[in-house]
Amino acid sequence: MLTVENLHAGYGRARILRGVSFALAPGEVLVLLGRNGAGKSTTMKALVGLLPATGRIRLAGTDIARWPPHRIARLGLGWVPEERRIFPDLTVAETLEVGRRPARDGRPPWTPDRLFTLFPNLGPLRDRPGGRISGGEQQMLAIARTLMGNPRLLLLDEPSEGLAPVIVDQMQAAILALKAEGVTILLAEQNLPFAARVADRAVILETGAIVWNGTMSALMNNPPARARHLQV
Repeated sequence: MLTVENLHAGYGRARILRGVSFALAPGEVLVLLGRNGAGKSTTMKALVGLLPATGRIRLAGTDIARWPPHRIARLGLGWVPEERRIFPDLTVAETLEVGRRPARDGRPPWTPDRLFTLFPNLGPLRDRPGGRISGGEQQMLAIARTLMGNPRLLLLDEPSEGLAPVIVDQMQAAILALKAEGVTILLAEQNLPFAARVADRAVILETGAIVWNGTMSALMNNPPARARHLQV
């Protein structure tokens, strides 16, 4: 579904990513792990075309490197940024309509009713403005809005950050439900227990380079690697 080869990117003269390479199979959940500033969010911004980057990025067999963000989105790359970026004056239902795009690849399209099943908290709030729902509900709405675009690949940047434990559990259930439907997900996280419950494989970034790449179970069975690359 996604192949990244020798990706370099940064902000102005500041180089953040240094030769990042990884691949993501259809239906897989891959998590990018690392300390603050390791390059997780920068990787996602480079993938969606928001940062100048060099290297190869292939989505579903198409090289999208140096494409503008709107073309990348139309091809099927959906991104949920860390900031959520909810429209505060639009209702939940209106926000979902903003994200609506045609179905692709013969899959059933995402609809508000399907998304209210995935995120039960949102159903009773369908007529409430996005600025008047909780942070956890805004995170669910941001993911639901992106799914309305029927993406081939879903990028989630720190979906558990700042959420109450009960909402984190609901977010975990939603990601596992998406995984069961065959949705391909690239996740950036610092919450290792959360990542361990939802991800198939893990890539650890450190100062913009990959220092570990393997299965999630292998990482959880390797305390020295976790201590060396993830502990603060």
